[in-house]
Amino acid sequence: MTLLGTVGKSYDELAEILGFSQDLKINRMSHEYFGGLLKNLNSNGTSSKTTYADAIFVDNSSQLREAYQTYLHEVYNGEARGVNFADEDVKNKINEWMSNNTDGKIPDFLQEPLPRNAKAVLLSALYFSGQWKYPFFPQYTTKLPFKKTNGQVMTDMMMNIGEFDQVYSVKDDVHLIAIPYNDSITTLYALKPRKPHLMSLTELMNKLNYTRISELIDKLESKKTIMRFPKMDLKFRASLEEPLKALGVQSIFMPGQANFALMIDSNNNKTENELIMRAKTLEPNIRDIIDSLPNPGINVDSIIHDVRITIDEYGTEATAATSGILARSAELFYADSPFYMFIRNEVTKLVTFSAVIFDPTI
Repeated sequence: MTLLGTVGKSYDELAEILGFSQDLKINRMSHEYFGGLLKNLNSNGTSSKTTYADAIFVDNSSQLREAYQTYLHEVYNGEARGVNFADEDVKNKINEWMSNNTDGKIPDFLQEPLPRNAKAVLLSALYFSGQWKYPFFPQYTTKLPFKKTNGQVMTDMMMNIGEFDQVYSVKDDVHLIAIPYNDSITTLYALKPRKPHLMSLTELMNKLNYTRISELIDKLESKKTIMRFPKMDLKFRASLEEPLKALGVQSIFMPGQANFALMIDSNNNKTENELIMRAKTLEPNIRDIIDSLPNPGINVDSIIHDVRITIDEYGTEATAATSGILARSAELFYADSPFYMFIRNEVTKLVTFSAVIFDPTI
């Protein structure tokens, strides 16, 4: 959403870290393709639910461009709102919007009042809810040690027995397992070092990339499995200003250098509107046209990200596993030491959630 509204250096910095092309025509096609994938996730009509909540709140003293609002809604189903940041009720309005867009799972997104001189706030939240295709056995959930990098912690460890797709790669020193949800299109993948006492998760992750992990997924084979997996209620909240600055995104936070000319109409100038219309036609000199727009003088004050996901035993379909599978005839996958997990939509191949678990109790 931010990239859609920026020009000049602000655009270049964001495009670089997001992996977008500097070519605006190619970027427009990329936006529309990616937006289509996100809409497909949000409306898959299955028992699993993935909800993205994205919004930009801008001070009423700044006029949002109609073209920006229209494109934002059409491509990302995103929302841009004008508010009075001097109003003490703005915090409640933002929290209400976030709660409504995450099924009430994130009711307290903003925990502190916004500064009165705030000009823009970008919000992003992700909520995922899914039921296992093969539920874990709640009667076998028990407190067991999870081996951290420095010591151990007791955690609720779930148990499952059945046929699960997995790969045990000696070449990559990795053990990867697929745990399907009952919508048939969403899978949680978990991977850990093949020999945790010889290789740390950090060392393993430095060897792997998404391409190699995808290749391993293509080699999955169904095997009888006894699995232990921690029961978790994960919550991640962060302000992203400093991480983005460290990655090279500087100008959007700096007054005078941030340039949101495609988002903000500085003075409702007719000439500017004509330039915007020309830009929409993707003329050959589109970059020169856009860069000629006057800087509206607005910068980003804060970027807040909140992710929550609960992993427990339950699902709506009965498990196909039987208690007759013995340990000596089954593969063991015990997530009792640091591991990496991610949830992927198998139709779009989009990873909707990922986490490195060093301590499942946090």
